[in-house]
Amino acid sequence: MKLAPIVTLALAISAWLAAPELKVAPDKENVVASRLVGEWVRDAELTARLRGREPKESADVLAFRSAPEIASHVPAEIEKALDGKSIFMAGIMTRKEKEHPFVLIEMNGNPHLVYFRERDGDPYGDAESFILSIAPGHASAADLLFIGGDFNNQPFDAWHRKGE
Repeated sequence: MKLAPIVTLALAISAWLAAPELKVAPDKENVVASRLVGEWVRDAELTARLRGREPKESADVLAFRSAPEIASHVPAEIEKALDGKSIFMAGIMTRKEKEHPFVLIEMNGNPHLVYFRERDGDPYGDAESFILSIAPGHASAADLLFIGGDFNNQPFDAWHRKGE
């Protein structure tokens, strides 16, 4: 009888070890994944129009860079929640001089960025997310990035490429 828990544990460990790790599945037709990389500055005027009030931080800057290996570091509980979802991009988001690993997925038909913040020394200790969209311009310098909340219940902020 004492063997059963050990066998159960061994089976659970072998299933965990055999589970495929998350991998990025790029798609050149995914507008957000194909145009997100770069530095973005909040567009205070357009954000005020969308929100109905001035943003608190008008000069906020975001930067995104691609790093596909990030997908293999996603914590198991988040990986479980992402089961069956395509990861269109993985990388590092920089905001307020802090770097946050992220994965870009689709959720409820929307591009959704899941990013991680450090908690208790673990760089993947806390997961947050938001809906985002990109309106491509005639050239990438004219692109607009729109970032909302993690649910469809709040207005978006507008961003343009830094230096544009």
